[in-house]
Amino acid sequence: MEPESPDRPRTRAKKACLACNSRRVRCNVLDMQPCQNCVSWNLSCEIGESRRGKYPRRKKKGSARLPASSTNSAVNDSDTQDVQRPLPLTQYSKYPPSRPATTDDAIRKTVFLGESSPLTCVVDEGRRSPANGYARTTQKGRLHYSIPEVNGATKSSADSQGPRRKLHDRLTREGALIFPAPAVCDTLIQAYFDWMHPCFPILDRATIQSGYQDGTLSPLLLQSMLFIGVSLCSDIALESTGFRDRYRAKGEFYERAKDIYDSGWETDTVIRLQSLFLLSFWRGTPTEERDVRFWLGAAIGLAQTKGMHVMSKLSFLNSKDQKVWKRIWWALYVRDQQTSAALGLPPRIRDEDCQIADLEVSDFEDSEPIGPSEIFRTPPEVHISYVMGMAQLARLLREIVSSQYLPGHSKLDNPARSRLHRRLIEWESNLPKELQFQMPMTREAMFLSGMLHMAYNNLYILLHRPIFLQPPGRSTSSEGNMALDAATRSTRVLEDMLSENLVQHGSLHLITHTFSALCIHTIHFGRVAGTARKLAEHRAKLCLLGLKELQKSWDLENWVLDLFFRSLDDRTARDLRLADVTVRPSASQANGTQMPAETSLATPTSGPYGPLSPNPPELLLSSTHSVPPQDPAEDAAINMDWYELLNMEGDDVMGMAGSLSNPDYLNPQNLEFLYRFL
Repeated sequence: MEPESPDRPRTRAKKACLACNSRRVRCNVLDMQPCQNCVSWNLSCEIGESRRGKYPRRKKKGSARLPASSTNSAVNDSDTQDVQRPLPLTQYSKYPPSRPATTDDAIRKTVFLGESSPLTCVVDEGRRSPANGYARTTQKGRLHYSIPEVNGATKSSADSQGPRRKLHDRLTREGALIFPAPAVCDTLIQAYFDWMHPCFPILDRATIQSGYQDGTLSPLLLQSMLFIGVSLCSDIALESTGFRDRYRAKGEFYERAKDIYDSGWETDTVIRLQSLFLLSFWRGTPTEERDVRFWLGAAIGLAQTKGMHVMSKLSFLNSKDQKVWKRIWWALYVRDQQTSAALGLPPRIRDEDCQIADLEVSDFEDSEPIGPSEIFRTPPEVHISYVMGMAQLARLLREIVSSQYLPGHSKLDNPARSRLHRRLIEWESNLPKELQFQMPMTREAMFLSGMLHMAYNNLYILLHRPIFLQPPGRSTSSEGNMALDAATRSTRVLEDMLSENLVQHGSLHLITHTFSALCIHTIHFGRVAGTARKLAEHRAKLCLLGLKELQKSWDLENWVLDLFFRSLDDRTARDLRLADVTVRPSASQANGTQMPAETSLATPTSGPYGPLSPNPPELLLSSTHSVPPQDPAEDAAINMDWYELLNMEGDDVMGMAGSLSNPDYLNPQNLEFLYRFL
């Protein structure tokens, strides 16, 4: 296509495909199909039916809601492999209805003011003799106050539609309201409810299914759910969706959700909270401002402005909303404590600021979805005990970090260590039978129980790691070995999960816990000899294999792992390799069942979704070079170095590693620094 002359007036194309039309770019679909843009975007090129003269006119009077039947006519139901389609205008143009505000609406449209606010004393004085109406309803929930401007109908429904329609058009042009084909959405939503919802049940399944089926589900929430679904779905499911690259698909859904959030399209506080929580699973580059802490902090701040942290003082919520709010808050609490401990940063949530009851079984009693349960399937019963157990461990995690790692606290002679150790033993003794990680168990129980025990053992490592990192003569005491014992238990759990292909679907905290065990095994590997050294080597390789599986779903921080290898000497990096790692066959494999074949990772090489490693793209996942020669008698069958996982060359790994003659081959201070980032 020849470039247009600047003197010649720009002409419009006679026809454009759906993708080009939604982005408002020039299309040459009449010359070739697929068009050049769809080829470069890796999209299916589809020509839509012209809507000229067919769109419903807005009436001067009456409701602005468009008939639901018009949605079906605008959707292309062809069973093709297209992975994107523009969202019909009528599907997500539900404007606020022009009806009298009910009591429930008034209660939901409130502002939270804490007890230190001077306004509370004035309102409390006036409530000594409450009048009839709304004041009586909210007498107990005295921290929420109605906003008259919100409750009053200051604008007519017709007047408010104009800006919202313009915002809708802008988001459509930018591609934020483009969604995959229905079959692809079904696959990714199913993956969300299979792997994410049992761990963090922040959604009401019946509400989500109803909105998903009738086309009223929030675009912000749907894009966020698709982002999680494409992250956690299996390789086979990903291939069936038509996406060739998981990382690019994740980035696409993330960018769309981010654009919708930035535009202010979504006005429902709970939906924004749920979406922000899901976006906090985005792992960007080290210099990216909108990282895990950004999104999680935004979600926590929004939750606190609504008073979720003092939910025990609120009594005006209906039972359904109260359960959802409670589950959302504890999900935020767990993630906040995990990420803060991993990054070595102060948590955003302080226990002394909160007044909220612990999770109970009744908090998980949701109404069952109506219709087929293949997509919105009921989570296993064990997930209730798992979520409650993770909340308890999060509180213990905060206590351990506060007592061991705050400035001014002694890491060695700490009187709180023995007390916290007893607390951990007591917690394990109270575990229900289904979470005790005892064979035999179902695959669903192994998935949740395994992640819970990995988190539990990581607390032991955090508690006793300062003793373990001391020189060998001192760290071989029974207290120092507790960190090693915990790392060994974590590795056994990881091996069982690897045998069932469950690690890939694990939550983000598995990265931190696996890397934590890897560091302990690596240090132990350099301190012992003989059989003990071989066992430490094998366990370290299992941890690396687990990280490799997690790399399929989550973007590992390669720059941190680069630093990890710089802490090793040549011999250690040479001895720890992945190719000779053997995982015990699972029950399904022993019976002859074929497990899904592992597909190679297609790491993006350009654009905003480029690799995190500073090395050039052509070096990613390539075999290492410049590795010191290996004695064939040691490992003859090894063909892949352990650091091949981490996208770097041998020269880069060994540049600052030291020499074989250095007895202090591993710097514990460096490893302690690295613990903060994974």
